[in-house]
Amino acid sequence: MAELFIGEPLSIIWDDQPRFIGAFKNNLPGDYRIQRELFTAFKEDGVSIANGAFLAGDDISWTGGWSEGAIHAGPNAAWGVMKHLGGRSFGANPGPGDDVIYEKMAPVKLPES
Repeated sequence: MAELFIGEPLSIIWDDQPRFIGAFKNNLPGDYRIQRELFTAFKEDGVSIANGAFLAGDDISWTGGWSEGAIHAGPNAAWGVMKHLGGRSFGANPGPGDDVIYEKMAPVKLPES
């Protein structure tokens, strides 16, 4: 078994690494545009970064690092998969990407800088 180890063990202390945010991260100043792209990728209107892959979890939400964010991002991803596969929401119960909801709730798109 020892022959599997090529060199000395490497220890990385994540707290000492640049741009490491931690287990319970918050979105940093300047991250808004990136966070918006991740959060709204489930909508897939026009040119999309999703391309059939839908993300969910605390890092895709506005409350990064907390379980509530994963709970918010989950239905968004499920709606994106449904729409991507040709499905639609029941008319009386619109989903997070249906225009009647999305137009009211979507994060503001900032002008390009």
